[in-house]
Amino acid sequence: MPYLSQAVILLLCLLVTGEARRPGLRVRRWTGTMETQKHGTSLKPPDVTKSRRTKTEHLLRVDDHDFTMRPAFGGPAIPVGVDVQVESLDSISEVDMDFTMTLYLRHYWKDERLSFSSSTNKSMTFDGRLVKKIWVPDVFFVHSKRSFIHDTTTDNIMLRVYPDGHVLYSLRVTVTAACNMDFSRFPLDSQTCSLELESYAYTDEDLMLYWKSGDESLSTDDRISLSQFLIQKFHTTSRLAFYSSTDVFSCHSDGDAVMGFILDRPASRPSQSLSR
Repeated sequence: MPYLSQAVILLLCLLVTGEARRPGLRVRRWTGTMETQKHGTSLKPPDVTKSRRTKTEHLLRVDDHDFTMRPAFGGPAIPVGVDVQVESLDSISEVDMDFTMTLYLRHYWKDERLSFSSSTNKSMTFDGRLVKKIWVPDVFFVHSKRSFIHDTTTDNIMLRVYPDGHVLYSLRVTVTAACNMDFSRFPLDSQTCSLELESYAYTDEDLMLYWKSGDESLSTDDRISLSQFLIQKFHTTSRLAFYSSTDVFSCHSDGDAVMGFILDRPASRPSQSLSR
């Protein structure tokens, strides 16, 4: 009799275990979950910014677009705002007629190809490696003699992308640019120097460069000083510049963003010579 009871219990255990392992139950359980998702409220799109396994190229769909073309190619000109923070006015050379300045140059534009989904609406920040894979404005310094982007301890480049496709592109640059000086009133002379920014390849039909916040787009440090000049004023202007391409019969227009500053020679130093 005890053996018969043990056999019955063992048989019941086998039946319960086999029923639990039937694949139909898992299918019904999975199907039930899917039906709840279909008939219930719609699922929110996943926040891809929280996925650690997602590569930047996949996140911003870099491979899905041709970033050799400007945003909205074929449409109206893309507006690119700029602002500048002058870190230092390093030198003024009256012999070479140039000046050297270190500054932070920031660009602002919108590229819908870089938009991404994010439930927190937070931006993503990248270093200079991503700059080589997407479209960025080809801004250069007119009449510059030499310039470089700082690279200690790494390239001083920052790229910030927002979910709606707005982009902030910032870099730290030192530039030496020409400044036409007039010494006819030396040693009581006053000099005006400017640094012009414009697109190298695009005309105003494709790219419109402008100061993002007017005069407030240019900020300086009050501690900036020079040995032979007093810095009177920094200012910003915008203008439409005309230049000829390789075809001598064509002429194109381009929007310029110009920052300038006025230098006065102190009257208390009339005997100083032109400095290098």
